[in-house]
Amino acid sequence: MKPDQFKSVIISSFEGRNTPLQQTLIAEWLQQPANLELYYQWLEEWERANPQFLPDTDVAFRRSLQQAGPAEVAQVVPMPGRQWGRWLMAASVLVVLSSIGWLLRDNIRYRNEQTAYGELRTLTLPDGSRVTLNANTRLRLPRWRFGTGSREVWLTGEAEFSVQHLPEHQPFVVHTPDGLNVHVLGTEFVVYSRARGTKVVLTKGRVQLQNARADTAKPLLMLPGDVVMRPANGQLTLRHRQPLPVHTVWKNHQFAFNNTPVAEVAYRIREQFGVTVILADTGLANRRIGGTFSAQTADELLIVVAQLLGADVVKTNSLQYQLSTNP
Repeated sequence: MKPDQFKSVIISSFEGRNTPLQQTLIAEWLQQPANLELYYQWLEEWERANPQFLPDTDVAFRRSLQQAGPAEVAQVVPMPGRQWGRWLMAASVLVVLSSIGWLLRDNIRYRNEQTAYGELRTLTLPDGSRVTLNANTRLRLPRWRFGTGSREVWLTGEAEFSVQHLPEHQPFVVHTPDGLNVHVLGTEFVVYSRARGTKVVLTKGRVQLQNARADTAKPLLMLPGDVVMRPANGQLTLRHRQPLPVHTVWKNHQFAFNNTPVAEVAYRIREQFGVTVILADTGLANRRIGGTFSAQTADELLIVVAQLLGADVVKTNSLQYQLSTNP
């Protein structure tokens, strides 16, 4: 059955109108990971269309018995063996669905957006805020009620945020894996947070940084032009009046280097494209390059780097390159 055709069956399950056979089909359908996101999407659509639909099945059942006559009640209570079999089948399906829901509770509560290596993507959040995700980046946010209270997202990777101000001044907070909370006060900014550390670049407005792992630490207020960096397990470093374009050129598939060691260039290539660059010797690793270059693949960028260094680049396999100086 095509997804659009199956949608009516799923919607019926939200309203409690499915047959045992349909519940069995839903349980089998949910075993396919590709169907889970569709299920959550349809559930969100239905929740928005039915915000006050909270059925009380016990009350409804008692009411139906009160409306029925004594003879009808007598016919309802004793169930034939076949009917009992159907109820047992329905109960088993509900157990399966409940188990799936428990195992996937985070996927039900949260929406995950992730970019592949080399991919850039711009999202519009439910509150109207805009987020541009760099390659190899994951953003998590609540599926429901985003913007009606607080607005919280969790970022691993790099992204630029343009936060929409709401009439009731709902806060917007970006959480990073290393415990840094970026409290937004109406602004545009970039957050980078990967294994080697975190960086926050403010282009417009104001943000306030709070270390979630040190409640007694004083919040740090950033102004436009400020760049805050914190290496893994290190301290925050604030720099004022920084050249901001070098921190946002990635949105145009560009790389900006300013007297950058080749070892650092190789690290950025691995972050962006998921490939390893082997440097043939220490001297090559310590050489430095500068400039802004456009590249949408690792091949394109490495060809430019090799030309600048007068080096050779060889692709040893699909996920590995070797850079070496000419003899």
